[in-house]
Amino acid sequence: MLAGFCVAFIALILGGQVADVSICTTGVTFGQISVLLFGISTALFTFASQRFIHAHEFNVWNLPEEYKRFLKQELKNQNKNWDSFLLKSDARCRRYEREARLGYNYGIFFMLAGLLSAIIPYNLVIAFFVAILGYLLEAWQLLR
Repeated sequence: MLAGFCVAFIALILGGQVADVSICTTGVTFGQISVLLFGISTALFTFASQRFIHAHEFNVWNLPEEYKRFLKQELKNQNKNWDSFLLKSDARCRRYEREARLGYNYGIFFMLAGLLSAIIPYNLVIAFFVAILGYLLEAWQLLR
């Protein structure tokens, strides 16, 4: 959903005045910076959703009992150890979930940076207020 928000915001930026406001005399516009940051954010959110889905494939702790019994029997038939299978699956699930969380959190930071660069041409104080509040709330969420 956040990736969709970023894509929609890119469309709004490209159609609005912020796309034309130059940063000093560099020729680079706030719109270009915003589009870049929202684009990176979109890629990170997409990566995160794919990793969460992949992590779900290895979540053996929420299997229905019928499937768990079937899986145990199948592993036994193949002379494989259930406990070893659980440990490997759990490790993969945790790794993919950790990668997804990193992608999501970095996506939030890039999205906030894109929002900052989109608001700056209109009001510097509001832009920094929104960005600082967003970064503080995200840092609080990350640290708890």
